[in-house]
Amino acid sequence: MSDVVLITGAAGAIGSATARRFLDEGWGVVGLDRDPSVEEPPGPGYRGRIVDLEDEAALEAAVADARSNDALRHVIGVAGGALPEEPPTREDPVEMSPALFRASIEANLTTQFLVLRAALPWMRADRSADRSIHLTSSFNALTGSGMPAYSAAKAGLIGMMHALVDPLGAEGIRINVVAPGTIRTPRTERLWSSNPGHFERLEAGTALGRLGRPEDVAAAFYALATVTTHVTGHVLVVDGGQMVKRADSGPPGADSY
Repeated sequence: MSDVVLITGAAGAIGSATARRFLDEGWGVVGLDRDPSVEEPPGPGYRGRIVDLEDEAALEAAVADARSNDALRHVIGVAGGALPEEPPTREDPVEMSPALFRASIEANLTTQFLVLRAALPWMRADRSADRSIHLTSSFNALTGSGMPAYSAAKAGLIGMMHALVDPLGAEGIRINVVAPGTIRTPRTERLWSSNPGHFERLEAGTALGRLGRPEDVAAAFYALATVTTHVTGHVLVVDGGQMVKRADSGPPGADSY
């Protein structure tokens, strides 16, 4: 029996970097994503499943199909992100339709609850070692910037995490949230393609002088899961000091992965 990590959004930039980090450290990885490339193994010990996380029945079936005699130790919820229609809604909430608001909440908040719910029975099957769940929020949830629906969903994840600290802790399961700042990926490049200089302006608003990389977020997930084993109920901001610089000089708002 080997130890396994379940990662959602495993075909994306942050998810695939996280999968590679755990694989490099000798962990087994189950990757979930609606992109078919999730089935392409980045290394030994990986198995991927194509699934739309908004389809509850399909999600539960995918987790059941991936389940084996291995022990599920950690769940990393990465899947999500701003929808393509959201950037123009930043300045005026009237520009956001109720349907778009609901869609962003579904994609960024509800899906993470569904994953948690589908994975817990597997995680509860073996209580002999440390187990943890780590969800991906955003810098936007903690600052006065960003898109309203996306930011609300990401803030909701922090509230859900706080509500679950005690009941999961009673079972020995830790739960935390990682809140990335701006991560420049192919997806975010497409999202902000109509806004020239977007990433350069945001980079100028970081204390460390550079935007985050997917590997930076992967390292945070790995540390929370395997190193900081007495940490639960925590929001770890991985933003290179964007929040610090914003408080100090008020640069343009950031929109993360």
